[in-house]
Amino acid sequence: MSDTAAFIRELEQGLRVPGRWLPGHPVIEKLEGKELTRAQIAGMMTQIYRQTCEVVRWLGYLYAKCPVMAVRREIFNNLMEEELGAYSGTEGHFHLAARVAVAAGADPRALDSAPLLADTAALIRLGEEMFYEDPSWIVGFGTAFGFEYQSPMTFGAIANALKKSYGMTDHDVAFFSVHVTADEDHTGSIVRVLDAYATSDADRRAVRAAALTYAEGYHRMMSTYEAFA
Repeated sequence: MSDTAAFIRELEQGLRVPGRWLPGHPVIEKLEGKELTRAQIAGMMTQIYRQTCEVVRWLGYLYAKCPVMAVRREIFNNLMEEELGAYSGTEGHFHLAARVAVAAGADPRALDSAPLLADTAALIRLGEEMFYEDPSWIVGFGTAFGFEYQSPMTFGAIANALKKSYGMTDHDVAFFSVHVTADEDHTGSIVRVLDAYATSDADRRAVRAAALTYAEGYHRMMSTYEAFA
């Protein structure tokens, strides 16, 4: 595990740079300062909703591809939470994302037909490549690390800002707050999988590339509020 710990530190260092580091994304400071309009929040959250709808499909791909029974159970548990909110006692995470968008003023009837912006479409395509098309199932775990290591810090700050600056309720911002504890648990599971199965230099290069690339893509999607000014 000591070798894995060094690898995880390398991943963390690679993520803590501008353009990848989600807790440092400018949207957080703008939300805290009430600098965004509700239309901008609704627009950004509609994009996040569209992307979150795809996550359950990605996990389904990964479940089917993974050859290790014990790891498939971890994937299945994650899928249950994403699809149903089974462990958080909430709803599917895409429903939670829609809840934030609607609280900001989005029309719930228009969410599924909202045009995908280029950065959102690119992130969805990237997820398909990494979870489904890449022949290595371990790459999916690298992709997940790039997001889930960062999301508790990022989403906790966003939830607090939306409540304090925009008067949203705990119910409104559950999409963000549920990730604080859920993704801390998921990150621990990811690290255990990487320790057991990402053991070759080639595997670790692929995991690192996936983590950093996905973080960059998610960072760009979080900037889609700019399109709704």
